[in-house]
Amino acid sequence: MTSRAHITGSTTTSIRLRPLSGRIGVEVLDADLEVLLEDGAARREVHRAMLDHHVVVMRGLHPTPEQHIALASAFGDPIQPEEHLPKHPDHPIICRFDSAGGYKADKWHTDGTFRDVIPSAAVLCMRTSPGTGGDTMWTNCCAAYEDLSNGMKALLERRKALHEQGPDAKAVHPVVVAHPETGHPILFVNDIFTRGIMNLPPEEGQAILSFLLRHVTRPEFTYRHSWTEGDVVAWDNRSTQHYALFDFEGQRVVERVHLTGGPMEAHCTSADDGDGDGGRDAIA
Repeated sequence: MTSRAHITGSTTTSIRLRPLSGRIGVEVLDADLEVLLEDGAARREVHRAMLDHHVVVMRGLHPTPEQHIALASAFGDPIQPEEHLPKHPDHPIICRFDSAGGYKADKWHTDGTFRDVIPSAAVLCMRTSPGTGGDTMWTNCCAAYEDLSNGMKALLERRKALHEQGPDAKAVHPVVVAHPETGHPILFVNDIFTRGIMNLPPEEGQAILSFLLRHVTRPEFTYRHSWTEGDVVAWDNRSTQHYALFDFEGQRVVERVHLTGGPMEAHCTSADDGDGDGGRDAIA
């Protein structure tokens, strides 16, 4: 089995990485499916690359469903999809999203934030490409937090937000969470599921949430991937949001494996143990 040399800024021994944008994303150069499935060092390195760069692109792998699941396991333990999601007919741990069925994900979001426990990562494979269009974008929510003013960071500390998909799918998360593995602060609100900031007066909370939703998707935090059939992209679901463009004609089929995660805890920089809400909650 051939070992691959290291590249600029990397200490890897089995894979080579190329940055894809200034703030998010790397590509595994000459990605070799056999290496990524069987070489323990390569699997650890690609997991580290996801933690460091949030999105990892592996072009032209064309994994079988079994190989897709095995590759995903480099990033964690695969988990069963929620009951309502469409599944691969022979491999129900794989979600199969087919545009012919009307599925869209064309708003910025982090998967599963309406639950107390969210997936840690996702691994997506393009099975049927429309040829033109149907790109996916990701944004770096750590970089978005870093670029906030110190005043805004102080305001957001210990704030909480309601995330909701429906009456039986609600969760409360800190507005700024700590990454469970790196400790980095993450701006943790998204357009699909976040309904409001709880411990602020309603008008203030909505104004700040609207600003944060615009801020987190600024172009300098993003990477846009133009798919080719057989491409595989892994991303850290805690530190990113994504958006699938619905700008194509024809059929687009992608398959996804989620990895097990955990609760998201608040990132705090001050010694104050209070709630930071001044006694005024906007949402019960």
